[in-house]
Amino acid sequence: MGFWKKIFGKKPDKSPYLPTPEDPLDISFAKNFTSNGGLFLYNESIEKVFYNFNEICKENKWNFEEIICLNQKLSSLFKIPFIENNSGKLTHYKSLLINCEYLISNTGKILLSSKQIKHFKLNDLPKTILVYGKLNQLVKDVSQGMTQLKNKYPNKIPTNITTLNTNKDKKAGSIKTNSKNIYLLLEDI
Repeated sequence: MGFWKKIFGKKPDKSPYLPTPEDPLDISFAKNFTSNGGLFLYNESIEKVFYNFNEICKENKWNFEEIICLNQKLSSLFKIPFIENNSGKLTHYKSLLINCEYLISNTGKILLSSKQIKHFKLNDLPKTILVYGKLNQLVKDVSQGMTQLKNKYPNKIPTNITTLNTNKDKKAGSIKTNSKNIYLLLEDI
Protein backbone atom coordinates (compact mmCIF):
# COMPACT_ATOMS: atom_id res chain seq x y z
CA MET A 1 0.00 0.00 0.00
CA GLY A 2 1.37 3.41 -0.98
CA PHE A 3 2.27 6.13 1.49
CA TRP A 4 -0.36 8.62 0.20
CA LYS A 5 -3.04 5.94 0.16
CA LYS A 6 -2.40 5.23 3.86
CA ILE A 7 -2.76 8.91 4.74
CA PHE A 8 -5.60 10.01 2.44
CA GLY A 9 -7.37 6.74 1.71
CA LYS A 10 -8.42 5.61 -1.76
CA LYS A 11 -7.88 8.21 -4.47
CA PRO A 12 -11.11 9.03 -6.35
CA ASP A 13 -11.17 7.91 -9.98
CA LYS A 14 -12.43 11.26 -11.18
CA SER A 15 -12.51 14.64 -9.50
CA PRO A 16 -15.95 16.26 -9.38
CA TYR A 17 -14.22 19.61 -9.98
CA LEU A 18 -12.66 18.71 -13.31
CA PRO A 19 -14.67 19.63 -16.39
CA THR A 20 -16.07 16.71 -18.32
CA PRO A 21 -14.00 16.01 -21.42
CA GLU A 22 -15.63 17.10 -24.68
CA ASP A 23 -15.97 14.85 -27.70
CA PRO A 24 -14.00 15.87 -30.80
CA LEU A 25 -16.01 18.06 -33.21
CA ASP A 26 -16.72 15.24 -35.68
CA ILE A 27 -18.00 12.84 -33.00
CA SER A 28 -20.10 15.54 -31.33
CA PHE A 29 -21.63 16.58 -34.67
CA ALA A 30 -22.41 12.98 -35.65
CA LYS A 31 -24.10 12.27 -32.30
CA ASN A 32 -26.21 15.44 -32.41
CA PHE A 33 -27.07 15.16 -36.11
CA THR A 34 -28.19 11.53 -35.93
CA SER A 35 -30.04 11.96 -32.62
CA ASN A 36 -32.14 14.64 -34.34
CA GLY A 37 -33.00 12.24 -37.19
CA GLY A 38 -30.35 13.13 -39.77
CA LEU A 39 -28.84 10.36 -41.87
CA PHE A 40 -25.07 10.52 -41.84
CA LEU A 41 -22.73 8.78 -44.32
CA TYR A 42 -18.98 9.13 -43.75
CA ASN A 43 -16.95 8.80 -46.96
CA GLU A 44 -13.21 8.29 -47.24
CA SER A 45 -13.07 9.37 -50.90
CA ILE A 46 -15.09 11.10 -53.60
CA GLU A 47 -15.69 7.68 -55.19
CA LYS A 48 -17.37 6.55 -51.96
CA VAL A 49 -19.48 9.76 -51.99
CA PHE A 50 -20.72 8.90 -55.51
CA TYR A 51 -21.40 5.29 -54.49
CA ASN A 52 -23.45 6.35 -51.45
CA PHE A 53 -25.27 9.00 -53.48
CA ASN A 54 -26.33 6.31 -55.98
CA GLU A 55 -27.38 3.98 -53.14
CA ILE A 56 -29.57 6.72 -51.61
CA CYS A 57 -31.22 7.23 -55.00
CA LYS A 58 -31.86 3.48 -55.36
CA GLU A 59 -33.21 3.17 -51.82
CA ASN A 60 -35.68 6.02 -52.39
CA LYS A 61 -36.47 4.97 -55.99
CA TRP A 62 -35.43 8.35 -57.40
CA ASN A 63 -34.15 8.88 -60.89
CA PHE A 64 -31.62 11.65 -61.45
CA GLU A 65 -34.22 13.94 -63.08
CA GLU A 66 -36.14 14.06 -59.78
CA ILE A 67 -33.12 15.44 -57.91
CA ILE A 68 -32.13 19.03 -58.56
CA CYS A 69 -29.20 21.24 -57.77
CA LEU A 70 -28.87 25.03 -57.52
CA ASN A 71 -25.10 24.96 -58.00
CA GLN A 72 -23.71 24.45 -61.52
CA LYS A 73 -20.41 22.93 -60.36
CA LEU A 74 -22.09 20.48 -57.97
CA SER A 75 -24.67 19.61 -60.61
CA SER A 76 -21.91 18.69 -63.09
CA LEU A 77 -20.01 16.69 -60.47
CA PHE A 78 -23.03 14.52 -59.58
CA LYS A 79 -24.56 14.58 -63.09
CA ILE A 80 -27.97 15.81 -62.00
CA PRO A 81 -30.12 18.67 -63.36
CA PHE A 82 -29.07 22.23 -62.61
CA ILE A 83 -32.01 24.53 -61.93
CA GLU A 84 -31.53 28.24 -62.32
CA ASN A 85 -34.97 28.97 -60.94
CA ASN A 86 -35.51 32.45 -59.60
CA SER A 87 -39.13 32.20 -58.52
CA GLY A 88 -41.72 29.84 -57.16
CA LYS A 89 -41.23 26.73 -55.10
CA LEU A 90 -39.19 23.59 -55.69
CA THR A 91 -41.33 21.30 -53.54
CA HIS A 92 -42.52 19.21 -56.51
CA TYR A 93 -39.03 17.70 -56.87
CA LYS A 94 -38.08 14.63 -54.81
CA SER A 95 -34.79 16.02 -53.49
CA LEU A 96 -32.30 18.86 -53.61
CA LEU A 97 -28.53 18.36 -53.60
CA ILE A 98 -26.55 21.17 -51.98
CA ASN A 99 -23.26 21.80 -50.30
CA CYS A 100 -23.09 23.74 -47.05
CA GLU A 101 -21.21 26.53 -45.33
CA TYR A 102 -20.51 24.78 -42.01
CA LEU A 103 -21.53 21.81 -39.87
CA ILE A 104 -22.42 22.96 -36.35
CA SER A 105 -21.00 20.44 -33.89
CA ASN A 106 -22.85 21.39 -30.69
CA THR A 107 -26.32 21.19 -32.30
CA GLY A 108 -25.87 18.83 -35.24
CA LYS A 109 -27.37 21.41 -37.59
CA ILE A 110 -26.11 22.57 -40.96
CA LEU A 111 -25.37 26.25 -41.65
CA LEU A 112 -26.54 27.43 -45.08
CA SER A 113 -26.59 30.73 -46.93
CA SER A 114 -27.68 32.19 -50.24
CA LYS A 115 -24.61 30.49 -51.74
CA GLN A 116 -26.42 27.14 -51.34
CA ILE A 117 -30.16 27.90 -51.39
CA LYS A 118 -30.21 31.21 -53.29
CA HIS A 119 -33.22 33.26 -52.17
CA PHE A 120 -35.44 30.28 -51.35
CA LYS A 121 -36.93 29.81 -47.91
CA LEU A 122 -36.50 26.30 -46.49
CA ASN A 123 -40.22 25.51 -46.85
CA ASP A 124 -39.94 26.27 -50.61
CA LEU A 125 -37.41 23.44 -51.04
CA PRO A 126 -38.05 19.70 -51.51
CA LYS A 127 -38.82 17.63 -48.40
CA THR A 128 -35.53 15.72 -48.71
CA ILE A 129 -32.18 17.45 -48.91
CA LEU A 130 -28.89 15.76 -49.72
CA VAL A 131 -25.96 17.72 -48.31
CA TYR A 132 -22.43 17.21 -49.59
CA GLY A 133 -20.02 18.37 -46.91
CA LYS A 134 -16.38 18.05 -46.02
CA LEU A 135 -14.71 17.32 -42.71
CA ASN A 136 -12.97 20.72 -42.66
CA GLN A 137 -16.38 22.44 -42.50
CA LEU A 138 -16.94 21.36 -38.89
CA VAL A 139 -17.18 24.20 -36.37
CA LYS A 140 -17.96 24.16 -32.65
CA ASP A 141 -21.05 26.38 -32.66
CA VAL A 142 -23.03 28.92 -34.68
CA SER A 143 -20.88 31.77 -33.39
CA GLN A 144 -17.71 30.16 -34.76
CA GLY A 145 -19.57 29.38 -38.00
CA MET A 146 -20.58 33.02 -38.42
CA THR A 147 -17.02 34.17 -37.73
CA GLN A 148 -15.72 31.72 -40.34
CA LEU A 149 -18.40 32.90 -42.77
CA LYS A 150 -17.27 36.52 -42.37
CA ASN A 151 -13.67 35.47 -42.98
CA LYS A 152 -14.63 33.33 -45.98
CA TYR A 153 -16.52 36.20 -47.67
CA PRO A 154 -14.70 39.35 -46.44
CA ASN A 155 -16.10 41.68 -49.12
CA LYS A 156 -19.76 40.65 -49.11
CA ILE A 157 -21.35 38.35 -46.55
CA PRO A 158 -24.04 36.13 -48.13
CA THR A 159 -27.69 36.64 -47.30
CA ASN A 160 -30.38 34.10 -46.36
CA ILE A 161 -28.24 32.57 -43.60
CA THR A 162 -30.09 29.77 -41.80
CA THR A 163 -29.65 26.36 -40.21
CA LEU A 164 -31.17 23.24 -41.65
CA ASN A 165 -33.38 21.23 -39.27
CA THR A 166 -34.32 17.57 -39.56
CA ASN A 167 -37.91 16.28 -39.38
CA LYS A 168 -37.26 14.78 -35.95
CA ASP A 169 -35.66 17.89 -34.45
CA LYS A 170 -37.30 18.13 -31.05
CA LYS A 171 -36.13 21.73 -30.55
CA ALA A 172 -37.83 23.02 -33.70
CA GLY A 173 -41.16 23.37 -31.89
CA SER A 174 -44.54 21.94 -32.70
CA ILE A 175 -44.85 23.64 -36.10
CA LYS A 176 -42.14 22.19 -38.32
CA THR A 177 -42.68 24.01 -41.60
CA ASN A 178 -39.00 24.16 -42.49
CA SER A 179 -37.83 20.77 -41.22
CA LYS A 180 -36.45 18.31 -43.74
CA ASN A 181 -35.28 14.76 -44.26
CA ILE A 182 -31.53 15.22 -44.46
CA TYR A 183 -28.82 12.95 -45.82
CA LEU A 184 -25.30 14.14 -45.17
CA LEU A 185 -22.56 12.81 -47.44
CA LEU A 186 -19.49 13.80 -45.46
CA GLU A 187 -16.16 13.47 -47.24
CA ASP A 188 -12.90 13.15 -45.35
CA ILE A 189 -10.41 15.35 -47.20
